[in-house]
Amino acid sequence: MSCSCSNTSCHDANSCNSPRVPRKARYFKCDRDCVKLGASVKLKVLFRDDCGDPVNPDSIALTIVEPDGNTVDVHLIVPNPIVNADVGFYYYNYTTSKVGSHTETWDVSIGGENVTYESKFIVEAGGVAVAPECGLEFNSLVVLELDESIADVDGNSLGRDAIYSFSTEYNPFYASVEMLRMEVGPWVNLVPDDTIALAIHWSSLEANNITGVIPTGNRYEFARSRFVMYDAAIRMLTMPISNASTGGKKKQLGDLLIDGGGNSSADFSLPQLMKDLRKDRDEWWRVVNAGGCIVPGQGLGPTTALQGGNRNDSNLRSREWHDPWQEYYAQPSVNSRYRRPGEKKQKLGYTRWNEYYFTRKK
Repeated sequence: MSCSCSNTSCHDANSCNSPRVPRKARYFKCDRDCVKLGASVKLKVLFRDDCGDPVNPDSIALTIVEPDGNTVDVHLIVPNPIVNADVGFYYYNYTTSKVGSHTETWDVSIGGENVTYESKFIVEAGGVAVAPECGLEFNSLVVLELDESIADVDGNSLGRDAIYSFSTEYNPFYASVEMLRMEVGPWVNLVPDDTIALAIHWSSLEANNITGVIPTGNRYEFARSRFVMYDAAIRMLTMPISNASTGGKKKQLGDLLIDGGGNSSADFSLPQLMKDLRKDRDEWWRVVNAGGCIVPGQGLGPTTALQGGNRNDSNLRSREWHDPWQEYYAQPSVNSRYRRPGEKKQKLGYTRWNEYYFTRKK
């Protein structure tokens, strides 16, 4: 359905008599990333009609106001450098030459109405001096690759590529490699120290995650180191894959082979070792979870005591008031009135509840 001045069902009839005036779009502040001096910045804009669909304007003009006030009329440059990449989408590559705030203004005509889009960007120059960070970051793997062409001052080259690697300090780290080796024994003799240290780091993270109560003393730190040691040992012994041809007496991980046969120095089987380690680990897990508030063997529940069945007394307790027939004291009579001997009117006050007052007997 088309709208006209004779058809008032689609718009106000008074609008036919009002003149069409140019309207200006809202001001948009486009925050671009830092623009360097001498670099190229893409000035982009998308035009839409009142229904929200992309549309190419009837006419387009782009001006750039530089920091010194100089105005660059881009649309007057021949040939026109404004690129129409798609329907309604235009851009212009502007090469910066001055430091400071720049203002871009797009003036277009869409359906007979003038539309203006304005944005700003800042060109930066210079730099700052920043002190480098000291040391390396925690929990990082540093790999050095040396090419075979590297040579010394005499021209002697390496002859082959060389790769070296090392790990930075692990944090958190609540146990030591030597402590774990002493606890596990020959089962980890062939495991590198860095692999053991990585397992200790993983277990230390686990200790932080299971701590449910804020630690209050040194007992927590001791329990945490014990838990980490046993948990890391379990991680180390569960990493190798059992060799089916050995009946479980050998564990192998890559080139690492642990033989649990008669020639091994281990004095008990691996399954028994894993069972003992899990038992100790679970025992210290509860202590760490409680923040060191309990000791190994103690439960997490509150300590309670019940009266024995052989005790017959019921321990009845009174309201802990003196017997008014034995002790003389005044009691308030707020909810009841009383009268003294010889008086006729009931009054509020303090009654003297004792045997002498009522019976006159001492």
